[in-house]
Amino acid sequence: MPVIFQRINQDHALQAATIIVKAYSEPPWNEEWTFDRAAARMGELSTTPGWLGVGALEDGRLYGFAIGLPHTSASGRGLYIPEIAVLPSHQARGIGKQLLKLLEAEARNAGFSSAWLLSQGQGAAAEYYKASGYEQAARLRVYSKSLQ
Repeated sequence: MPVIFQRINQDHALQAATIIVKAYSEPPWNEEWTFDRAAARMGELSTTPGWLGVGALEDGRLYGFAIGLPHTSASGRGLYIPEIAVLPSHQARGIGKQLLKLLEAEARNAGFSSAWLLSQGQGAAAEYYKASGYEQAARLRVYSKSLQ
């Protein structure tokens, strides 16, 4: 059965927690997500006012997703993309590229003028975003601090 790309609702977003656990445990991320933390993450994102979500479904089952949140700045109304993931068993099939394209189209239709995301500076993830037309910002850097 073909993969269907469509907008997703909050129920779909909560199903995406399983995808986070599986996809982010693989390289290049190698992160140790628990299902509870992933479900909390997806709950946070899908209850943010103005969120946009798209998914790749096959036989009614979610195999990949992309989430965008509104972010207004001095340069206008942009879409911040905090999460995009595809189950490892469905990667390297162009699903991620299709999800990103659909999310961008939905954002344009909703009046967003730009999209941005955070990712690794080098490696496969960086090359994926560059191939999708994203450029590394020259002026911005991510700063973090542990609060523990």
